[in-house]
Amino acid sequence: MTVPATQPRTGPLPGPSRPGRIAALRPWSAFDRRFFRVAAVPAFLAVFVVTVVPLVVGLGLSFSSVTSTHNGVLPLTFGNYAHIWDDSEVHTVLLNTLIYVVLAVGLETLLGLGLALLMTRKNRAISVFRVIFLLPLTVAGIASAISWGALLNTSQGWIDYFLQLAGLPQPNWLASSTTAMPSVVLVDLWSGVPVVAVIVLAALMSAPKDPIEAALVDGAGAWARFRYVTFPAIRPALMLAALLRTVAAFQQFALFQILTGGGPGLNTTVLNFYVYQQTIVFNNIGYGAALAMLLLVVMAVPLVVLFLFSRRR
Repeated sequence: MTVPATQPRTGPLPGPSRPGRIAALRPWSAFDRRFFRVAAVPAFLAVFVVTVVPLVVGLGLSFSSVTSTHNGVLPLTFGNYAHIWDDSEVHTVLLNTLIYVVLAVGLETLLGLGLALLMTRKNRAISVFRVIFLLPLTVAGIASAISWGALLNTSQGWIDYFLQLAGLPQPNWLASSTTAMPSVVLVDLWSGVPVVAVIVLAALMSAPKDPIEAALVDGAGAWARFRYVTFPAIRPALMLAALLRTVAAFQQFALFQILTGGGPGLNTTVLNFYVYQQTIVFNNIGYGAALAMLLLVVMAVPLVVLFLFSRRR
């Protein structure tokens, strides 16, 4: 008895068809491309109106001499930028800005990283703490500044009250040239550290566990595992958190306005607050616009550095 040879199958393989997958892999038609281009127009116009238009107007005003008494935009000159170079207060303000951004972003990044590493441990108390440490994110910035201003008040603040009970000196937190800037940085840490911790914690929870287990098998210590395995995995998230906090630090206004008013003297006057003073308080609109352009350039430098560092392999 001869067994017939098996003929090769030429039709489709058995099994349910997957039209969704086929449709997803289908290349876009000309109609699809035209539709998505048209659909992107409203978003592009919104971004153009709220970013590009104010930037162009501010750049034009920076070359003008518009003040409370002089409304003429023309003629355009470089007088405002020359004044920035000659203004000794700008040098102090730039130094204050550098000190504040470096202290705030550096401490927030380090403390946020440590807090995220702590919260990866499996513990019931840690689970409760994950909820508690998010509470500062639910408080508005102005409410936070007012509350901390009351706590740091020299005569009625709780902090100085408990320091007095303990027999310790009670600094004039917000009115002393030596403690005003550290006090503002401390208040900013209260709301900035949880932001970094949340971003880094998400990266830690989603990082692959196989490399860490392999490092444990090879006998690597805790520091070696963190340096060569964990840190490379979370570095993009950590740089993103540092980038976001850098932007927030340069844009910080409420803390300086409510806590110190830029004082004492110019000790806590940063560039963003100085732009507000020149533009709104003193009505030097042209000079304030030039300072705003300077703020844009100063802000761009660390952001570019952080972005390039985050893309390193």
